[in-house]
Amino acid sequence: MKETIDCPKCGAEFEFETFPLMEYPEKILDLTAFRATCPSCGAELMLPYPCVYHNPARRVIIRFIPRGFDLSDLPAGAPVPLSGYSLRDVYSAHSFREKTLIFERGLDDRAIELLKILTIQQNPERFDVKDPDVLLLADADEEALSFFALAKDGNDFVLKTPSGLYDQMCAELTSPHFDESGDFETVDSQWVLDHFRLLES
Repeated sequence: MKETIDCPKCGAEFEFETFPLMEYPEKILDLTAFRATCPSCGAELMLPYPCVYHNPARRVIIRFIPRGFDLSDLPAGAPVPLSGYSLRDVYSAHSFREKTLIFERGLDDRAIELLKILTIQQNPERFDVKDPDVLLLADADEEALSFFALAKDGNDFVLKTPSGLYDQMCAELTSPHFDESGDFETVDSQWVLDHFRLLES
């Protein structure tokens, strides 16, 4: 659908095509769903808006609620929670991309979050251990998972982790305590830590 917006750089009005209900991942994975170029000043803009990704084959629904919006801003006709689905809420375009990539690759986002925590804790000289957002999944294949990484010095790089470590993280999450809740959740590092604390108490 088309929306008229004001360029945040020059104030000029222009039309921007949005995709509130997405069934195909491509525009999420390359973030073109949120990119625009102002025809007046040429500014390259990132324009996040509330939207929902639904993939019946992967049995996943991801709701993207950017900062400054709430649940009431999600598109009409958004799919409702379905039994046996992974249901996720995310709040940034990069998290939306990451979650979509995780499920498109057939991976478990809970195991990915646990792997991030482990990687950061094992490399305190490189990462801020209090900021798990310094890692975002970039890609995955049979041999390795690649993460976009932001080091303490502000430089970014790609970090590769053997797929075997991911498999170990999956084994850590076999308790029914980690099963899907049947409702939308924000599965991030804090979610993983909270569940482990409850499991240990």
